[in-house]
Amino acid sequence: MATIDLGKIKQVFRGTYNNATAYAVDDLVTFTDTNITSTYICTTASTGNNPSSGGTAHANWAYVAKGVADPIPSQSGQSGKFLTTNGSALSFGEAGAGKLLKIHHATTGTTVNTTTPSRADTGLTVTFTPEALGSTFFVLAQQFGLNGVTNDQTLFNLYMMRSIAGGTATQLEQWYYLGDFNSNHRSYHCSVLGYKDTPSYSAGQTLNYHIEVGFYTGNYNLNYSAQNGELKSTIYVYEMGA
Repeated sequence: MATIDLGKIKQVFRGTYNNATAYAVDDLVTFTDTNITSTYICTTASTGNNPSSGGTAHANWAYVAKGVADPIPSQSGQSGKFLTTNGSALSFGEAGAGKLLKIHHATTGTTVNTTTPSRADTGLTVTFTPEALGSTFFVLAQQFGLNGVTNDQTLFNLYMMRSIAGGTATQLEQWYYLGDFNSNHRSYHCSVLGYKDTPSYSAGQTLNYHIEVGFYTGNYNLNYSAQNGELKSTIYVYEMGA
């Protein structure tokens, strides 16, 4: 009986292209050209002819599936960054402005009595080293206390202060306690002070935020008891990335 050679009745995958291998018609290979891996079919028996160069197939080969460049850039060295786009290309970048870096916080329940005519600390204070340069700080302080004056001289101020690297404190905010001008009004109170701060500081320098108490005017007495009894005062500083 006569034998008829039909040749290959299906394509044969030969794996990754090898320059020393002799390829026959309908052999399939993968080959990386300019960092792009594609699949090719041999159209003419070939040895030593790369399937493509610069994105153009060799005459002995044809594309079966042409690869494309990976749209995601290399992730090496990009830990903690975010994938972003400019509308035409992807890249890794830092988080945008407004990222919450850290919440710095302090609480005190220690009673501090003040009768001095000058300003005095209430004991509510927080000191920290910023997480980054150029940050913005949102400061929120809740000061509890007792106004202990027993006559109509019930006025005093609370001050939010900030210092850098232990330097002279700068006043950021002021709160007036006007009280009641009637006699014998000892009163507990909760005062809330808030401020958005953009200080200029250097790497490694500390920031301190604290509350002071003082006269409303020079004509009044001062008898103030911060954190009197079981009342606790708190301060939060929200550090936002530049």
